[in-house]
Amino acid sequence: MELVRLGKTELMVTRIGFGALPIQSVDRESAAKVIRYAYDQGINFFDTARAYTTSESDLGRALGDLDDKEIIVASKARYKDMEQLEEDFNTSLDNLQRSYLDLFQFHLVNYEHELEEIVKKGGPLEFLKGEIKKGRLRHIGITSHRSGTMLKALETDIFETIQIPFNYIENEPLEKLLPLARSKDVGIIVMKPMAGGVFSSNPLAIRWVLEHPDLVPIPGMCRVEEVDEDLKALDAPLGANELAKLEADKQEFGTVFCRRCDYCMPCPNDIEASFIVRSKMYFKRSGWDKMKQNHIDIFTKGLSCNQCGTCESKCPYELPLTDMVIEESKAMLQKAVELDMLTEEQRQEKLNTAEIEEK
Repeated sequence: MELVRLGKTELMVTRIGFGALPIQSVDRESAAKVIRYAYDQGINFFDTARAYTTSESDLGRALGDLDDKEIIVASKARYKDMEQLEEDFNTSLDNLQRSYLDLFQFHLVNYEHELEEIVKKGGPLEFLKGEIKKGRLRHIGITSHRSGTMLKALETDIFETIQIPFNYIENEPLEKLLPLARSKDVGIIVMKPMAGGVFSSNPLAIRWVLEHPDLVPIPGMCRVEEVDEDLKALDAPLGANELAKLEADKQEFGTVFCRRCDYCMPCPNDIEASFIVRSKMYFKRSGWDKMKQNHIDIFTKGLSCNQCGTCESKCPYELPLTDMVIEESKAMLQKAVELDMLTEEQRQEKLNTAEIEEK
């Protein structure tokens, strides 16, 4: 597979990397299988995080027998305090079964005050620079869902890579962020190249990102079939018909939609918020015949959302999740009526019960 230079790090990574967030959703044997399969298909760049539960350990089990130089591994952690950062870094090394990390990133830095805490004198950067001197770390990066914060980060001239959402729908970085990163020779890693799965064709969505030759998309993968599908993006450039399909998806979904990061979970009231707000997209892509009785139970539970705001406070996209949960639950119950899975009387009874409980 073609290699691309990751900015001033001089790391030569495969044109498509492996996003290891989704593998925590499958069993450990399946996770190791898909990771090793991706490696066997030529992928050499793997991105994970301390927050991704089993993900680091899965990568370690699947790739720990390889020489450190055979693969390039990036992890990340949210900065809370120096003691926690040191613990996170050491845990990442142990989980990944490596003597050093190629890249360690400050995770989910969405606000300027978080950035200031990171770069302050005597702050966490000094710890990571110390790890570089010890040979346990090679490069330092930063991730964010907000272009404005990343512009500020680039102005510090500290970070060697940035990781940002970028796709046909979320293309704000094209205007200022990408040009500035290029001018400073900062490596650009692309999360959410498929916008959480809203596109009707994943290879086309990734292919659009690949039209920008210095960007490295890291689509999330948890099944062997997904690896094969994502790598199809390397087959050919985009044509007019493919662009038209992407534009149709953009017109359908707009900008207010769930990207499947699941940072909003868990819900303190045991509501499956992240599934509910993307349920229409899921069933539309996979088929309405996939809706079962347990989904109706999930949507019924969604009606009981008390709008406490816990999920909204954790959403990096600041979506109005509580309203979305309630409205999408109502819409999916209406769809269940249309599919003859629920009578209109049953649907109305569920709505009435929810209204009474709210009062």
